[in-house]
Amino acid sequence: MSEQTPAPTRTGRGLKIALALSLALNLAVVGLIGGAVLGGRNQGGEQGSGGPALRTLGLGPFAVALSRDDREELRARISEQGTPVRDERRAIGQALREVQAALLAEPFDRAAAEAAFERSRDRVIGLQELGHGALLDQIETMSAEERADLAESLNRVMRRFGGRR
Repeated sequence: MSEQTPAPTRTGRGLKIALALSLALNLAVVGLIGGAVLGGRNQGGEQGSGGPALRTLGLGPFAVALSRDDREELRARISEQGTPVRDERRAIGQALREVQAALLAEPFDRAAAEAAFERSRDRVIGLQELGHGALLDQIETMSAEERADLAESLNRVMRRFGGRR
């Protein structure tokens, strides 16, 4: 009697796909942060304002919707917290290096990669919390008219990029 090898399971393939998607997402986040740090560009396409990139702090459409003056004030608020932002970015870079080491390990060290992704995710959330807090502080200084203008500008940005009305 000849023994038959079992057919590959779909679970294994699905797991590989999920891991690849997770890796791609995390690399995209790290790339955004790295690009903001190394690229010297900010949200409006302006060169060298010296402040952190607002989109990397979870402020996406607000980075475009805010007036130039409000963006600059927001960057200044965030820059005042410079050390936490730099520390979070460094930790994300370290997590990426740990994922890279896990990729090169033979056999693949899934547990190490998973732990590094978790640390990266936690740091990204930390950056978003810093960005959201600074944005709320900035909005709090606005008049009702300025907030209404921001809401309308945000609506235009969301329509332009395919968001809901």
